[in-house]
Amino acid sequence: MTDPHTNLRDTAEQPLLAIDNLTVSFTTPRGTVDVVRDVSLALAPGRALALVGESGSGKTVTARTLAGLNAPNARVAADRLDVLGRDATRLSERQWRRLRGKDIGYVLQDALVSLDPLRTVGQEIDEALRTHGIRGRAERQERIHAALRDAGIPDPVVRARQRSDELSGGLRQRALIAQATVLDPRLVIADEPTTALDATVQAQILELLAGLKEQGRGLILISHDLAVVSHLADEIAVMQHGRIVESGRADEVLGNPRHEYTRQLIDAVPSAAGKGTRLSAVPRVSVATRPTRRSAFSDDAPAIEARNLVKAYAGPAGTRRTVVDDVSFTLAAGKTLGIVGESGSGKSTTARIALGLTDPDAGTVALGGLPWVGSGIGEALRRPHRPDIQLVNQDPLSSFDPRFSVGRIITDALDAGSIGAAGERRDRAAKLLGQVGLPLDLVDRRPLTLSGGQRQRVAIARALALQPRVLLLDEPVSALDVSIQAQVLDLLADLQEQLALSYLFISHDLGVIHHVSDDVLVLKDGRVVESGTASSIFTAPATGYTRALLDAVPAMPARETAVVRPAGAPDAGPGASAPTPFHDPAGADR
Repeated sequence: MTDPHTNLRDTAEQPLLAIDNLTVSFTTPRGTVDVVRDVSLALAPGRALALVGESGSGKTVTARTLAGLNAPNARVAADRLDVLGRDATRLSERQWRRLRGKDIGYVLQDALVSLDPLRTVGQEIDEALRTHGIRGRAERQERIHAALRDAGIPDPVVRARQRSDELSGGLRQRALIAQATVLDPRLVIADEPTTALDATVQAQILELLAGLKEQGRGLILISHDLAVVSHLADEIAVMQHGRIVESGRADEVLGNPRHEYTRQLIDAVPSAAGKGTRLSAVPRVSVATRPTRRSAFSDDAPAIEARNLVKAYAGPAGTRRTVVDDVSFTLAAGKTLGIVGESGSGKSTTARIALGLTDPDAGTVALGGLPWVGSGIGEALRRPHRPDIQLVNQDPLSSFDPRFSVGRIITDALDAGSIGAAGERRDRAAKLLGQVGLPLDLVDRRPLTLSGGQRQRVAIARALALQPRVLLLDEPVSALDVSIQAQVLDLLADLQEQLALSYLFISHDLGVIHHVSDDVLVLKDGRVVESGTASSIFTAPATGYTRALLDAVPAMPARETAVVRPAGAPDAGPGASAPTPFHDPAGADR
């Protein structure tokens, strides 16, 4: 059995990757589409290369090409495409299968979807071992437990017998890393490995990936989180429309970006310095008039006032597990209250109680001064006031009927609220699309044909259809690229200002919470450990737990002073970075 801690620098002197002018095209009914164009990269053992850029920039297609995972209609061409010392343009599918798992580990993004819910974690990892010829059952079990232990999973023998739905998000991600590294590959490709993870869990995953580098493995990191990239990558390649527009050492690219697109990506990252300012260059939306739906909701009262909420669920052997324990908070009218905490802290259950979807065991909630949740208040009393509070989900696609057009999705919400005459609702749907900055030609499109940012805007338009006073936003930007995230956050700010909306905003991203929130509630194990203004929480946290959360957040490096160019001199374009061992500027877009 190979020692998983062997320093691979001693056994692999040649570069793990050497790529010149890689182009990946896809054959479609409408013709050939180039998705990756003229990409040149190199990667040495013990180094991490990050590919960053918006959705559709070619990051994932590039990475999948390096693992031989492209679709059958893909066409790959390159002046040079050496992967682990082999010409990848000549590898058969059988040869790729021998490399994947054994020499190339691939960590997929969505652990809940990527792991088979019908198999245990141990069975998932065992398949890779059996595929690559490890026949002894005892040896396979030993390697499974060792891989889980090395991935930072406690009680690996117990966890190996559990299915993915029995693990937290962080443990599922660690299980994927264990699966990808159980055969000690020299190259590990990690596609968005920290998306949607809490700050402390994210920090643990980053430490684990950094440990792979220290062992001498090469790491390719795909991420839209530039702060994560800054703490792990040695080199960065910025991709736009399938091309590398800037590349170089991580500190140079992030500290002194030379391409306008790179600067836009960095400027879109929420930061303390940018609080209260726009993050994107997208024009401000304009809402002609505030909705006039009649409601008993009082603007003089708090939008939501929760007092002493308690919720417990039955556990094994007759036990009860308290998930919300004496939680109180106030959301002021027209303001934003951010709720943060690790997985299992009680955020989601608190949100469901605030929405009136879960009854607490004790405590009350008032909505705009009206009794909303508590003893003696049932759904019949809530129903007339439901339009006043609406939900925007983390994953809008899963909340849409895939058979419905965008127009149908919104008109259904108008129908449910009896908003406007039947003949007027399509026109109102079109106006709502305009409110969230979407063109009218999307009205007949289906959700699957939209980008992530467009789908989130449709979800916001649907929530606004009933003219609410409060929006509960549950991780509304966690799956979006940084530039699209910036546009959605700016949109929410515009709508709040013009419609006097109140936001209950749940997020694991403390940078986002700091940017959007007036007040912050910190939860741990179902209890409030700290609450106050956003400025006080982020600048002078009163508890060790809050300080630990903030310390776990990767911070972007400080930007250098912009270079002043002579009048008329062109901006640095693609390939402007100084040549580095990992990227030949001759292969960049000119």
